[in-house]
Amino acid sequence: MPRKSKNKASSTLQRQWTMLRAIPRLPRVIGTSELIARLDSAGFNVDLRTIQRDLNSLSEVLPLASDQHKPQGWGWLPNAGQFDIPGLEPQAALAFLMAEAHLRSVLPASTLDSLRPWFDTAHAVLDEHGNGLAKWPGKVRVLPRGLPLKVPVIRPEVQAAVYQAVLQDCKLSISYGTKSDTADGEEQPHRAVSPLALVVRDGVVYLVCVYDGYSDPRQLALHRMRAAEPLEDPAQRPKGFSIDGYIAEGEFGIPLNPRPIKLEAEFYRHVAIHLRESPISEDQTIRDIDEDNILLRATVPDTLELRLWLKSFGDDVAVLKPVALRREFREMAENLKDYYED
Repeated sequence: MPRKSKNKASSTLQRQWTMLRAIPRLPRVIGTSELIARLDSAGFNVDLRTIQRDLNSLSEVLPLASDQHKPQGWGWLPNAGQFDIPGLEPQAALAFLMAEAHLRSVLPASTLDSLRPWFDTAHAVLDEHGNGLAKWPGKVRVLPRGLPLKVPVIRPEVQAAVYQAVLQDCKLSISYGTKSDTADGEEQPHRAVSPLALVVRDGVVYLVCVYDGYSDPRQLALHRMRAAEPLEDPAQRPKGFSIDGYIAEGEFGIPLNPRPIKLEAEFYRHVAIHLRESPISEDQTIRDIDEDNILLRATVPDTLELRLWLKSFGDDVAVLKPVALRREFREMAENLKDYYED
């Protein structure tokens, strides 16, 4: 008998633990029927009354709440601490805090808010340890390259809907555009799109998708979406589409030419270490010209970003090839000379 009672208690604990892991954080909820399906797929055969009894008893000691609808939906309270067994190790906690510092300038606030329970747990873990790890966050800083930009605000309900559609490969109904795109009080029309992937660039989250009736992928910034709602229809994915291939084609690089170019540029030697440590292409080569200069050769996409990168070196670089690009920079130099003449 003791052995049987122990096994029963173990089975109950495993069932409840599995159920708790399936419950999302409010305002998202999960219904009892879906919980039964999740438990059934995990090998637990339970009825509705057992699930309801478990949820009611667990909500008395854990930060769980019902939405009071019929049928009921359950969720963890928004401020509920992260419940991890085993607990977070100090080294992992440190990694979370470093990620928090770095992601603050990369991801929208709504995304960071969804990670807040892990960040809070990490702070608590390090506060409990009086060793060097607790002081480490005050000794590390992550700085963005270039001018820091303010991350645009994404509507939380829009972000949740888009992420759900991407994960579940279902179509999405969106209203897209800035306030200036419509007259006062007028809403943007809703369009159906098939989400393909998400890309985060310089703090802006883009949805790569295909509009219904079209085949070419588009890029939509989430902060410009006025509304979004997942649909039941499955997303239509273009044959052979690859997000890595899409990016490699220069789609996020503001391409000025569909074909890559063979870049040749002369740099002052003092920037050579930067060029060697951070190559701009797989086939990049660097050779000495003389004691003061080096020659860089690389096959790169012909993009606006390439020009901005070259311009960032000022007079430490001279573009040699392609001839058309060299002509662009010569004309720019002549214009700058005119601008700065007294």
